[in-house]
Amino acid sequence: MEDLSFNNLSNQPGSSLLRTQVYEYLRRELKEENLKPGMSVSMNELMTHLGISRTPLRDALLQLQNEGFVTFLPQRGIRINKLSQKDIENMYEMLGALDSRVLLAVFDRISSREIEQMKQINEEMGKNLTEQNFPRYWNLNTAFHNVYLNLSSNDLILNHINILRQRMFEFGKKDWSLRRKHVIHKEHLTLMELIEKGDAVAAADFMRDQHTILDLDAKISHSP
Repeated sequence: MEDLSFNNLSNQPGSSLLRTQVYEYLRRELKEENLKPGMSVSMNELMTHLGISRTPLRDALLQLQNEGFVTFLPQRGIRINKLSQKDIENMYEMLGALDSRVLLAVFDRISSREIEQMKQINEEMGKNLTEQNFPRYWNLNTAFHNVYLNLSSNDLILNHINILRQRMFEFGKKDWSLRRKHVIHKEHLTLMELIEKGDAVAAADFMRDQHTILDLDAKISHSP
């Protein structure tokens, strides 16, 4: 982990600023794989490394545990959670249910402007199918879905969708096969066609029952 101290912040119990700073720092460490799945980390080591007291660290870690990223180990610290193939399949199913619900709720607000934005993003994805830069392709895919998700004011659902995305793709080394990229690009075309036809139910059903169903022939590989 990078050398970092939060001593310049309020180190008193209940300091929301410090807790948030620690939480965001740990999220970056997870994303950059300095904290790897399966790794066990001592609370005392983290406290010493960050130069903070137990309370803000514990509060930040409790939030990460609630989001599924870590597990507290009694008297030992925390363990960075691994994702099994079954975990990933279950999260895809949850993502489909939540995403399709938002799509139904905002469907009447999707205008030609949003559809054009989705088309432009998907066209860019099509140009990058053979690109080995997974983060860029993933960011484009996220931007595609965010066009309609951002029309929603249901922050609770949006937060859950964001956490599921991060657990599956941002926090763990991952890639999509060329075949999977082609499938995603083609399914985006189908989704946009259904939206342009004004068929909200068909679009939501497609999102839930096809687009977010994991392709078992192209299993996702996370770092050990």
